[in-house]
Amino acid sequence: METLVSTFSMNTLIIPNCIEALRRNVYIGLLFGCVLFLYSCGSSNRLREPEGDWVFLAQGHANHIRETDVFNIKSKEKFAALRIYVYDRAISIRSVKITLINGDMLTPQMDNRLNAGQSSRTIELAADGRQLEKVTIRYKSEGKLFTDKGLVQIGGLKPSRDMR
Repeated sequence: METLVSTFSMNTLIIPNCIEALRRNVYIGLLFGCVLFLYSCGSSNRLREPEGDWVFLAQGHANHIRETDVFNIKSKEKFAALRIYVYDRAISIRSVKITLINGDMLTPQMDNRLNAGQSSRTIELAADGRQLEKVTIRYKSEGKLFTDKGLVQIGGLKPSRDMR
C-alpha cells in the first residue's frame, strides 16, 4: 500500500514538472525563432550590387561611436581598383588610407558625402594590380545616434587577364 501511495505522489510531482519543462522549451524555441527571423532581416554580407569582376573584400558598420574603420584585407590576390559601398545610412568621408602589402600608403581624394545605396568613385591602384594589407576610412555618420547603423563595404576589382 505504501508503494502505491509513494508512486502516486511521485507521479503528481513529475507530471507538472514535465509540463513546466515543456513550456520553457516552447518559449525558448519561440525566442530562438524570433532572433533568427530578425537576424535574417539584417544587411547582407555580400556586395549588394556586384558588377562584373568586382569582389567583396571587407565590411563594417558605420556608427557615431567609432568613426574610423580599419578593414584588414585577407585576400592574397592583387587588385587593380577599389570602391567603397555605403548602405542603410549616409556618411561623410573624411579620409581614406590604403596600405599595400609592401608598406606603401595611398591617400586618394574622395567624394565628401556618400548617400545610402551609393558607391564611391573607382580608386585606381595599378593596371597590373596591387596586393592590399588594409584600408582605413575616417568618416562621420549621419542620422540618429543609436539607431540605423550604416553598412560600409569595400569592393575590389581584379586586374584584367591581359595585364597580368
